[in-house]
Amino acid sequence: MALVGLSCNLCVVVFLRSIPSLNNSFGSLTLSQAIVDSVHQFLLAFYLAPTIYFQPRELYEVSHHFGFATLLAYQICCFSHVCISVNRFIAVSAPLTYSKIFSKSNTRIIIACSWIFAIAILTYELQIVDCWFYLPGTSWIYTFKDNPACNRVKWYGDFALNCTSVVIVAILDVASIARLHCFNVKHKIDAASAQRRSRQIILVYQASLQGILFITELITYFWLSGFASNKWEAYALTTISWVLVNGMDGY
Repeated sequence: MALVGLSCNLCVVVFLRSIPSLNNSFGSLTLSQAIVDSVHQFLLAFYLAPTIYFQPRELYEVSHHFGFATLLAYQICCFSHVCISVNRFIAVSAPLTYSKIFSKSNTRIIIACSWIFAIAILTYELQIVDCWFYLPGTSWIYTFKDNPACNRVKWYGDFALNCTSVVIVAILDVASIARLHCFNVKHKIDAASAQRRSRQIILVYQASLQGILFITELITYFWLSGFASNKWEAYALTTISWVLVNGMDGY
């Protein structure tokens, strides 16, 4: 499953690099997201899957390193979604200043800041604080180390932070949809503009669906998995949902 997600996201990377019309701010932000999604799926496909299938002790002993890298890719992806939503909102609400706000140099700075911010947060939470995100024993599920400091990281540094990101994305996307609707009602537009607006609306709806998937994954991973009656249910509610949410970004 992770291989499918990896393939889809790599196709997005190739597509974005090969289409001149996407050599813009939106394309750059989406490319950044597709790259970290690819890294996320790669780590799940080529580390997690072999580890839980063959269960070698050596791979379990280094699982906290791979857990850090996988969670980092996920965190950057969440921040990338926020940046893309801001990009869309500015495009539909302030089109005259959009090119200035999201110039090439500013876009590079935004991407760099989102990566640096995620790296700083995860480095503090999983390297400085007494906390690991790892595979315990012969487990099939990444989990946080069980101690008070790590519980705070789990609920505030991961769950609450990413829920906040999803809420911000949802608010911006709803505002973008409302803005597009108001514009279409108030102004008569030609066929080309109508087609362009239609594509923008589709992108916003797609982003909204992605937000729903992310919040669903957070709920299943952190809450519903606690009600699982066996390891297969727990695996589906955690690892599988985590694979799906980032893999679906490539569609």
